[in-house]
Order: sequence, then structure tokens, then C-alpha cells
Amino acid sequence: MKRPYFIAVFVVFGFAVGVAQNKIIQPWGVIQTARNPDQAFGNNPSMENLYNDMRIKFGRLGEEVNLTLEDIDGTIYLNENFTLGTLYDEGVAFKKLYIRYDAYNDEVELKESLGSDVVRSMLKHPVYSCSVNGNEYHYIMYTDEDGESQKGYLTPVVAGGYYTLFVKHRKVFKEGKEARNSLEKSFPHRFLDRTEYYVSRTDEMPVFMKTKKSDVLSIFAEGDQKAIKGYFKDKRPNVNDDDDLLNLFTYANTL
Repeated sequence: MKRPYFIAVFVVFGFAVGVAQNKIIQPWGVIQTARNPDQAFGNNPSMENLYNDMRIKFGRLGEEVNLTLEDIDGTIYLNENFTLGTLYDEGVAFKKLYIRYDAYNDEVELKESLGSDVVRSMLKHPVYSCSVNGNEYHYIMYTDEDGESQKGYLTPVVAGGYYTLFVKHRKVFKEGKEARNSLEKSFPHRFLDRTEYYVSRTDEMPVFMKTKKSDVLSIFAEGDQKAIKGYFKDKRPNVNDDDDLLNLFTYANTL
């Protein structure tokens, strides 16, 4: 299956470093400026906005809050550890770096070495992708659950045919709750995991797919519907199960 493609031109002179719109252009790729690992929320605007929103909310309740990531259960990362991975420029490998995916802010973080204190993030542009821990991250346009066009990182899990199945791992912030009496339970602020699926047909933009049997069936082309219904009857796949979905779309690409 052909993936959506984009064309971009970058001019890099030797080992010079150019700065434009707070981005650093280097000979081995384009990355955003470094973060400060000593700050509770780094220099990420999304995390700063979360902190400010919580401070305002608690302020209205007459409470002062100094929220940090340590005050929130869970993590914003799919895997907190940096792991050696590969960066790609238009599908061609060009650099090995240590990588982890920030699923709350939808960013790929980069380090030159495990011991480095400098953390950067990969520029969000369709020509750049990466692979780490067996997952690929492609920055592409897609249609979300509300039918709105978005840009972000999607991971293809079934490809190479008419259908491409993508997964998107999100971290959703859930506000904590204090028990009002002995019959209630307290819940801390926490990050919850959410998995979303997107499907692309040939060169079409990936679209959000609900994991309900009727919605999954509707994703497939009319000419494949009969065979897919037969697959459901014979195999009885659980559309909420990752492996069953992968097997279903792998089968669909044989039609």
C-alpha cells in the first residue's frame, strides 16, 4: 500500500547550524531546541498549560497547588527509558539516537547518548520518522474521532496492502479526587492509557476507527464486505483485541 507522501526541501550548508522559528537545522537532521530536564515539566507548552490550568482551578477553590510530574501517577511516556533507535529522512535511515515517545504531548524525544543531559525532540514534519522498540512513528495528517483533520504521530501495525492499520497511543490526564467522606475513595491525579486505531485505504488519509464490529466492517471496501463478514463468522475476532485486529487486517490485504 502506498502511504501519503509529502515533499519538503531543506538547505543545509556543511556543518553549519541554522536557526529558524526556534528550530535547529543540523547536518544529520532537524530537531527542536533542547529541553531543560531539571524543570518539572521541561519547556513543553502543553505541560505548562496543564500545570497552569490546575493551579487556576485549585485557586478558585481557595487552595494553592504546586503541581509537578511527581504528583501525578503514571507517566507521559509510552516507555520512560530512552532506547537506541533510528531516525529516517523520507524513509532512508540516517542517524542512530536514543529515543522515547511522549504520548501526552505527541512528541519524539532524542538524546545523543544515555548519559547525556541534553534532551531534544524530533521536528514534527512528514519527511522525518523514527523506529524504536519495534514501533515506527510517522508524522502524518489524519482524521480524528470528531471528523477533524489533525497532524500527529501514527504507528503502522499492518501495511503492505490496500489497507494500512495504524495505532496511536495516548496518555490522558485524569484529575484526582479527594474523598468527601469515609464511604468514598480518593483518587490521585494520574495519566491513563488510551489506544486509538486509524485506517488508510491506498493513498487516502487515515481515519479514526471505533472498535465496534459495525464500525470495523464499515471501514472495508464494498467489494471486500462479503469476505470480511465470512471472516467474522468463522474466526469470531474480538475487535477490542490488538492481535485479532492485526489478523483481520492482514487477512483483508489478501483479498
